[in-house]
Amino acid sequence: MRNLKLFVALALAGLVFAGCSASKQHKDASWTAKPSNLQVVFTAPVVVDSIKDNCPMFPWYYTPSILPGKDLRPICEKDSLMLPDEMKKMSEWFLSNVDNTLKFNSSSHYKISEISKDLVSYSEKDADGEKLRVPMLKSMSDSADVYMVLDSIQLKSNIQVREGVVTTLGSVGMMVGTTVNDNCVYISASYAFYEVKTAKPLDYGYLEESQCSDQNVIEHDWQNVLRDLILHMIDKTPIAQF
Repeated sequence: MRNLKLFVALALAGLVFAGCSASKQHKDASWTAKPSNLQVVFTAPVVVDSIKDNCPMFPWYYTPSILPGKDLRPICEKDSLMLPDEMKKMSEWFLSNVDNTLKFNSSSHYKISEISKDLVSYSEKDADGEKLRVPMLKSMSDSADVYMVLDSIQLKSNIQVREGVVTTLGSVGMMVGTTVNDNCVYISASYAFYEVKTAKPLDYGYLEESQCSDQNVIEHDWQNVLRDLILHMIDKTPIAQF
């Protein structure tokens, strides 16, 4: 574990944060025919460098709640941009890693390319009773049977501060604990599959994937999250071979 700090916990309420995924998917069970040719297109990924920081000015002012055998409790989180040098050419990095994922997990022949945002329009569709803003191409070439459109791609990272081990100092009657910094990376995107001949949406959704570790962020962490994102997009579709 890294960046362990010893502190005296006094009292603080309301600093616990809860993470929840906004992921929503519509899987069309009627889509069973594997396309011979798949065209994958994506708009430029955006790196989100926001200023979120809900950590207190004096982080040792909180009441430890950790119990033996329980997960470490989140205390607060703050944004931290953690992009390795290998990812500076973001569109090239994104294309290469999507290609690498599909290479081993798609049963269809495919091509992949970046497109301008100007070529994408949007419609509202239902997924699990909620409205989704679904991307679609303004025109599709008949050189492919199915198009896979990825849009609104965002990458962000932050540090989650969590409780560590808590003990009681009997001599002074105070609780003493440690904090743990988890480095977290997130990738989110909207996506849709379309049948070219009919322009029918076959599958669509919005996904967010994440990974946290107490180790320094490296490129492999981002690769893992992007791989999970693509695998969940193609899961239960005819192009998946897993």
